[in-house]
Amino acid sequence: MKFLEKLRDLGAKALISKTQAIHIRETGLPGGNLAERLCEAIEAGKTGVAAALNNADTDMVLLSVLETEPENVMKGICAVAMALGTEEKVLYVPENHTELAEGLASLAEEYGVTVKCEFVNVRENENNLLIHIATAADLAQAIEGAYTPGVWVSADGGQLQKVADGTPVSALCDLTDAKGLILGYAMHPVKDASLPVEEAGIENGVVRVLRSTDCVVAETQKRLLASRARSCGKCVFCREGLLQLEYEHREMTQGRGKQEYLDYTHEIGEAMAFSTPCTMGQNSARIALSAQDNFAGEFEAHIKKKRCPSAACTKLVNIYIDPRRCVGCGNCMDVCPNGCIEGRPGYIYTVDDYDCTKCGECAKVCDVGAVIITTGRVPHTPQRPTKVGRFRD
Repeated sequence: MKFLEKLRDLGAKALISKTQAIHIRETGLPGGNLAERLCEAIEAGKTGVAAALNNADTDMVLLSVLETEPENVMKGICAVAMALGTEEKVLYVPENHTELAEGLASLAEEYGVTVKCEFVNVRENENNLLIHIATAADLAQAIEGAYTPGVWVSADGGQLQKVADGTPVSALCDLTDAKGLILGYAMHPVKDASLPVEEAGIENGVVRVLRSTDCVVAETQKRLLASRARSCGKCVFCREGLLQLEYEHREMTQGRGKQEYLDYTHEIGEAMAFSTPCTMGQNSARIALSAQDNFAGEFEAHIKKKRCPSAACTKLVNIYIDPRRCVGCGNCMDVCPNGCIEGRPGYIYTVDDYDCTKCGECAKVCDVGAVIITTGRVPHTPQRPTKVGRFRD
């Protein structure tokens, strides 16, 4: 194979020198300069190379690098193996992507790479140099003379692209109605949109704008739940920490949050970041810690006022029908999944709050905007059947 021949002709020392000259950064995992990590691995006597996504990467947008550039990933793994002087080469594919793993079998065999469709056990890879799949692709392009410096980014769910260093995050997304940002594994205040991409910590390729309708507490809980679902559960700090953090944030979204949960978040999160061996515990804790540090007001509102400023936590909002706007069409009653809306055509409809799950389906079908979702108090509404236009306070 021409590429492997090129590697042999280049030699390990020249490859490392070439990597040093280009300044390839490690995407995710431990981070840092790739050439420095290669030299450290050689000194430490690493006997193999393993390429993977971060264990904590539940968004998996960087998996598209493997999907679109599988041969470059294989080439990069081979290049690292040659630098280390080893034939042990492993590619980890996330455990729920068996079709992708099976589709890589022929190519992997060609390059002598073992494909494993499983969670990366860091302890079992103590003698291997762990690199990110995107780093492997970058290294292959560098050897071929086609490397483009920059950071892999998917902004607000858009297509993954390599963004040049020096590009501010603000140039990648629409900041209209923005109140914050998710950059990699952390939540940031909106002012951090001025950061250049190489300093923004976008380790998993994710940039997402948090708008006024997004609840920081609910978003944190959702991400912690995703981490719980993916965690291998073998490390006590990670397993129990994720369980506790997700529970506390879920309680906050349900109106049952307690003030001490804020202190627990810091205590547990800092212990996870320090004591867990892989990115699952380390980076999952960052989302909770950064959310609380940068959006303290939203947490206080959920705990002390039992109010969701974004009106996104359904247990903390109220729904009522404005008797002055209601035209008595009955569309709201027709779509209510729990039969919580009462009335009849030509009369003002009302919501039975006791059984209402706050799903919001009624608001979606009201053409006149009579169904109101609010975090405040519900005003006086009819207590008995009242014809449209006849309501008086």
